[in-house]
Amino acid sequence: MFKTIARIIRWCGAQRKKLYIGFVFSFFSTWFAAGPVFVAAYTVGMLLESARSGADFDARWTYFSLIIIAVLVALRFLFDYLRSVFQETICYELVARDRLAIGEALKRVSLGYFQQMDTGSMLNAITTGLNTLENMGIRMVDTFVGGYLNFLCIFLSLAFISPLTALIALAGAALSFLFLLLIGRHSAKFAPRATQAERDLTSATLEYVRGLATVKSFGQDGAALAALSEACAESRKVNLDIEWGYTPSNCLHLLSLKTASVSLTAAAFIMGLAGELSLPLMLMFAFLSFTIFAGLEPISDSAHVLSIINHAMDQLDALREQRTIDKDGRDIALNRFDIAFDHVYFGYGEGDVIKDVSFTLPMGSTTAIVGPSGSGKTTLCNLIARFYDVSGGTVRVGGHDVREFTCDSLLKNISMVFQNV
Repeated sequence: MFKTIARIIRWCGAQRKKLYIGFVFSFFSTWFAAGPVFVAAYTVGMLLESARSGADFDARWTYFSLIIIAVLVALRFLFDYLRSVFQETICYELVARDRLAIGEALKRVSLGYFQQMDTGSMLNAITTGLNTLENMGIRMVDTFVGGYLNFLCIFLSLAFISPLTALIALAGAALSFLFLLLIGRHSAKFAPRATQAERDLTSATLEYVRGLATVKSFGQDGAALAALSEACAESRKVNLDIEWGYTPSNCLHLLSLKTASVSLTAAAFIMGLAGELSLPLMLMFAFLSFTIFAGLEPISDSAHVLSIINHAMDQLDALREQRTIDKDGRDIALNRFDIAFDHVYFGYGEGDVIKDVSFTLPMGSTTAIVGPSGSGKTTLCNLIARFYDVSGGTVRVGGHDVREFTCDSLLKNISMVFQNV
């Protein structure tokens, strides 16, 4: 979990300052949310103390406490708004940047890359992966960091007032953290499998839709649906396995926090009855016990989602790091336009379609390549334009290896009319 949080923070780059400022606003928002509970508990305690002792209760405090509560509520909404202003836009801006960067990278890879990579995998990374990061990334980091930061401050306050209650709170938080680690480990284990299931489902859906016309023409609907049905079944099984592993640890995480809350309440009443706490303070502690862990409870969702985000970022990094075919290319201006194949080999899979082919096309001449379907006519043209890279030999245009060019400086010399216009 910590590695993923650090990874997301690094990913924010220049936006990290806004992220940190958002943490501050989130921290104060939580305190302003808890403030009305403290004020109300203290006021009720004063009323009960006054009734028990027979002393006069200053009614002005009631109105004053209402004003304080109203101000705290207003401040909570204000700081929530400020947190959103600083944090919510970060993911949208960065994911938009990454989408453009991935698109630019995919424009400049060899077409062979799209044969090696499954279309469903790429689509899943660009859509599901980026959407998860966009919608949940910063929110999960804020939940995790803000939850523990607020707990730390409350723990220090408790330690100053009552060390016993501080130890109870620390024990509950520590025990819940152990179960959060189990959730994170389980999610990390299943994240690759869940991603693969999503890839397979996307690929099966694309394959079915693309072949729908042919399938209907030959009445093969049932056979064509078999792969899609199998992918749906696997996706269902994976998600159920994730839930079965997540739910017990999450229940134990919540049980740890709830048990600590009840223990805090009991400790507050015991100290109140023993005269160690005044009635107003005792009620404040009792109310606090049910809000102290409010920031820690949703962290179980963060632990699960952070594992998914980490795997999604791995996929995106793999896409971004693909070597563009013209990374080391130069902008070459040609003064002649002959084309030469020098012992060229090329294949789309394991076998070669082009085997030891050599020929020269003089500048100013017209050449026709004739042969049966599948003999490699289109492939030769694709190799000239460097849509694919040769596996052996060299293709030269104007005396230069096509691998020496940038894509733009090569393609500006070529015009092509494809079979599918």
